[in-house]
Amino acid sequence: MSEKIVKESEDFEGKDSGWTLDEILRLEVRTNRYSPFRGSSSFIEVPKQIAETKAIINVINKKDSQCFMWSILAALYPNNSNPSKTSSYVPHLIS
Repeated sequence: MSEKIVKESEDFEGKDSGWTLDEILRLEVRTNRYSPFRGSSSFIEVPKQIAETKAIINVINKKDSQCFMWSILAALYPNNSNPSKTSSYVPHLIS
């Protein structure tokens, strides 16, 4: 990791920037374990405070893990009658 930082600082200095790196006073690297959703659904209930604003559409997809697809369809094909139901967007799916 430190070799990469040194190399990038040398490259930066070599590009006629006029800047030089004297020292790194503190370097903190944090890592987190990735834990994807388990189960058949990626649906997450929106906090009540956010849901009441009516500022977002949280499509309820409890039978699949296609939350991104449903959100794109909801943005492209607004539905005023049942915006949170997947059935409102099924007609717009391409077979």
